[in-house]
Amino acid sequence: MTSKSQLTIISYHYVRPIKNSLYPGIKGLELEEFKQQLDYLTNEYSIITAEQLISKSLGKEDLPNNSCYLTFDDGFKDHIEFVMPELLSRKLQGSFFPTANAIEKREILDVHAIHYILASITDSKKLFNNFNEICLKLGVSESDLNSSQKLTPNRFDNIEISHIKRMLQYVLPDDIRSKIISILFEKYVKKSLNEISDELYMSISDIKSLIKNGMYVGTHGCSHLHLEKQSKSFQERDIKLSLGFLERVGAPIENWIMCYPYGSYNQDTLDILKSYKCAVGLSDKTYLLSILDSVEPDNSDRLNNSKMLELNRLVPNDLPQ
Repeated sequence: MTSKSQLTIISYHYVRPIKNSLYPGIKGLELEEFKQQLDYLTNEYSIITAEQLISKSLGKEDLPNNSCYLTFDDGFKDHIEFVMPELLSRKLQGSFFPTANAIEKREILDVHAIHYILASITDSKKLFNNFNEICLKLGVSESDLNSSQKLTPNRFDNIEISHIKRMLQYVLPDDIRSKIISILFEKYVKKSLNEISDELYMSISDIKSLIKNGMYVGTHGCSHLHLEKQSKSFQERDIKLSLGFLERVGAPIENWIMCYPYGSYNQDTLDILKSYKCAVGLSDKTYLLSILDSVEPDNSDRLNNSKMLELNRLVPNDLPQ
């Protein structure tokens, strides 16, 4: 149980019946577990709306004691098919943060292509060796490969998977990363990227349906890149394009909420968001939690010191039970 001044923010991604699906290896939350978690949360917390959080950021009202805020990233079809009905049945609001390019251009994001590759394998060592061979053929240095292989396993991934994720998400240049993902996707998933994209993401009409049913829609950027690694001009362009997307679907673009892709931002990001009247920014403890055993979901200092653009979130597995 959290303290009275605490705001706990939960970061959901895949929520679906996973075990009997085509991709039982996807690391998400089973629908039945999600239902049980909502039962727990409604008993133990005061579930707040996006509007309440924005009002807090503007200094207009305080949050209820022991508040909890529910967020759903990436614009998955799961959210319209499974999540919204469960929220509506409990008269709860969720906040949804789709990535503009995934919805409008039907582009499967690299991070999700990686998830589907990993969900389609049975032997991580075989994938590890195959991945390294492809990297070397494309000109990746052995020193880069060797440095990444020194990683230790974490509570989510073994050494082989940690290595592949780090190389694809942090180390490799964009052009090489895209080539490798395309090669591995074709070999292991055995579907085109376009096929998976249409299965995976909501449509424009789905996003509008969320809004019509009282859900909140904010932005997760346009291209889903690590913002702290980008130039200030790129960041501003990406954020501006994502606001254009919000306007087209009928979501608010004044006193709005930004959810940072990968939880990544820097001072440039914060300055840009202030100039575009962003009220709340959500970081993500997912990657830190993969290294540490636990992280306190403490937002009280941020709430009290007007750091509303730097709020922390937890993954569902890290809620107290």
